[in-house]
Amino acid sequence: MMLVSRNEAWAFMSKMLLDHFRSKVDFVNASVSENLLESVTAKVKENRFRKTAFEPAAETYLRGRFWKKSGFSEITGLTAGLRAVKQGEEVSILRRSCNIAAHAFRIIKPRIKPGRTELSVARELEDVMQSMGAKGPSFNLIVGFGPDSALPHHESSQRPLKKNETVLLDFGCVYNGYCSDLTRTYFMGKPDEEFKKIYSLVEAAQEAGVKKVRAGVCAREVDKICRDHIAQAGYGQYFIHGTGHGVGLEIHEAPTLNTKSVEVLKAGMAVTVEPGIYLYGKFGVRIEDSVLVKNNGCEILTK
Repeated sequence: MMLVSRNEAWAFMSKMLLDHFRSKVDFVNASVSENLLESVTAKVKENRFRKTAFEPAAETYLRGRFWKKSGFSEITGLTAGLRAVKQGEEVSILRRSCNIAAHAFRIIKPRIKPGRTELSVARELEDVMQSMGAKGPSFNLIVGFGPDSALPHHESSQRPLKKNETVLLDFGCVYNGYCSDLTRTYFMGKPDEEFKKIYSLVEAAQEAGVKKVRAGVCAREVDKICRDHIAQAGYGQYFIHGTGHGVGLEIHEAPTLNTKSVEVLKAGMAVTVEPGIYLYGKFGVRIEDSVLVKNNGCEILTK
């Protein structure tokens, strides 16, 4: 556990973690603790801090109740706000993480042929990304063939790819602690007119969303331009999730890009733009890129 004041920070942990922590984080006062909760409250009393808050999203119910009984305030977004804007080395690491994932797609796509299973592709994607320096996947990779592509959070299975089917890959990796996220959809074989229509619609919506991203724009405006484009074509009911989310140390972090988002995009934020249309039982199309917000637009990190 970590306690942070204006001028100092203290970390409390078990003895087996101490040397490793100090080797990675030399600017924090680290010490061994047999009772993390009591160590934190004792340090608060020792320094006579007038107000201490905890992050409820990062706590269990029991620990949150302990903090409140100890007089701590419950304030959402303490760490999320600090992490939303990436700076310096964070940007270069994030850029490399996204580059690895994008390059892995170019390698794996020619290897996906009828008869291969979703799981075999997911596992090879992981291997390819790790061969380029990634620690591992940033989430359980989604590989969906045919009607499985219409399930936004499909669990990759032993289903084999057949001729003339949709292929959807939603994946990313972790590189030096930072996550990447992208989705690619294409057709194995000769696509019919319905697939070509849906794909073109999602592609245009995604391009419009990416063009909308810049510092000073409200996050929900990015969602709106993608959603309106799809809705005006008569497929609004088939766009069943938000347009995007922040990405960094976690695969989903601030800000969110959906109809209720109130955050204003700032230069240095990294977000995804991923509209989709899902025709249950038939196929789905989602196109996703991770982008870096800039003052005059954005940089696509997953080209």
